[in-house]
Amino acid sequence: MRIPVKHPWTLPKRLLGTFVILASIGRIQSEQKSSKQPNIVVIVADDLGWNDVSFHGADQIPTPNIDALAYNGVILNRHYVLPTCTPSRTAFFTGRYPIRTGMQGKPLSVGEPRGIPLNVRLLPEHLRNLGYRTRLVGKWHVGYYTNEHTPTRRGFESFYGHYSGYISYFNYTISKNNHTGFDLHQDTASTLEMRRNSNYATDVFTEEAVKVIENHDATEPLYLHLAHPAPHSSEAKEVVEVRNMSEVNSRFGYIENINRRKFAGMMMALDQSVGRIVKALGDANMLDNSIIVFMADNGAQTEGFLENYGSNYPLRGLKFTHYDGGVRGVACIYSPLIKNNSRVSEQLLHVTDWLPTFYSLAGGDVNDLGDIDGLDQWSAISLAENSARESLLINIDDAVNLRGVVSGKFKLIEGAADLYGNYYGDTGNNNSYPEYNITEILESDAGLAITSIGNSLLTETKILNLRSASIVRCNNFTDFANCSDTCLFNLQNDPCETTDVSADYPEIFISLSKMIEIFESELVPQTNTDVDPASYPEKFNGFWMPWVASDSSTIIATSSLIGLINILLHIFSLIFFS
Repeated sequence: MRIPVKHPWTLPKRLLGTFVILASIGRIQSEQKSSKQPNIVVIVADDLGWNDVSFHGADQIPTPNIDALAYNGVILNRHYVLPTCTPSRTAFFTGRYPIRTGMQGKPLSVGEPRGIPLNVRLLPEHLRNLGYRTRLVGKWHVGYYTNEHTPTRRGFESFYGHYSGYISYFNYTISKNNHTGFDLHQDTASTLEMRRNSNYATDVFTEEAVKVIENHDATEPLYLHLAHPAPHSSEAKEVVEVRNMSEVNSRFGYIENINRRKFAGMMMALDQSVGRIVKALGDANMLDNSIIVFMADNGAQTEGFLENYGSNYPLRGLKFTHYDGGVRGVACIYSPLIKNNSRVSEQLLHVTDWLPTFYSLAGGDVNDLGDIDGLDQWSAISLAENSARESLLINIDDAVNLRGVVSGKFKLIEGAADLYGNYYGDTGNNNSYPEYNITEILESDAGLAITSIGNSLLTETKILNLRSASIVRCNNFTDFANCSDTCLFNLQNDPCETTDVSADYPEIFISLSKMIEIFESELVPQTNTDVDPASYPEKFNGFWMPWVASDSSTIIATSSLIGLINILLHIFSLIFFS
């Protein structure tokens, strides 16, 4: 983590003078370079299922704005994430597998004293050092127990959102151990006025993100991270909260299952949010130099703990599992900078890849990022070249003895639990559902914004072909292996993980088992711990807030020294290598 040096005058005057001169030169060169740096916007959906976006082939829940983004960009059909929220977000922000930081286990609880270690630099900090304005709206969920663990101390210039894993959509609360508190914050402050707002959370965060875009100085590059709570369930009486039930019944009355119908209402608000963000970028004349990624943090939880009635069909398993229903995440990327767009990518990508990909696009040298697991995938995305990645670690959850890797077309799971491992979720197709509406896609906010900059060549035939290519088709769908312990799957022939082929490919089975052993030898034990009663919200005016005093002498000295060294190295590289 980078914390500014609070007392630079304590440095030797000669070094301080040199630093000021170099900083001025570096700032000038950074300003000259910034106009060419793309704006980067990442929109993260929470517990979104494979079958909950209509570009994957289901007619049940139309997502015209998300579909417009996908069809005009690249549909990432083999984008892997982690089984749950905190590990996925840790991987995204660090570019490293969560086993490197002890963050690989269960999602972080509100009031739990842990987080991504402060000596690990995060994506927004890397981009900020390259001249980006960095903004976070929505969910954080990677630690907040000290002030130093909060977003504005970890690279984001501003933060409007919640620290915890989920909140109620109208009163922004979360409960733990019979203690209920508000979890809505602006930067590091929380005021009583914030809890008087009772608007729907998806709309609240969308409004804030639109304001960020509208107020942004377009001469500077922007990194906007919009992490929606939707469509995660809440702990309210209605665990699937919608903006307006009458609107939902009118729009989705054809969905007989009332909980699935409510889920469709959550998705409608999320899709509209995507449209508003793309439109705002267009209105601000920023869209033609922007990269927009839409992604899920993990699969849907159709039933069980924190159920939201989403659907991963036809992929096997739910959130929490290492089956593809839990870890093969919905994802697409749009940008006018993509050379080979409007296609479906079957290239292997991992959530850790975004940090080096963005850093490289921002003008940074990926070698400066040190020992990370992510790979720069821009050539694969933009030019349809081979993926830089041949394999990936799904995760090693040492607390529940669950491990998994993917290598090429094969996937090995060890210690697979039966819990949530069966097929779940709605097929999304029924003769009573409305026909797929292509006009709605083309005339959506996102579709019109993209067309307005002359970057859309979509036709009805093109859309239908892309949609067909993105559908996962499975044979022997109902004949799946129990896989209560260890299974090898051929994902190319069997994307729904129905058949254990370990006996047919013994050499591959052994090779992937050894790969897991190597990762296990590098694992940092989980940092999960109990909730700290000192965190309870009644101690902080009814809000969940940081509650542990920082060891400032250690944090500031170490972080400042690391930060200063990195700043100097970056300035020297700007001067001598630009």
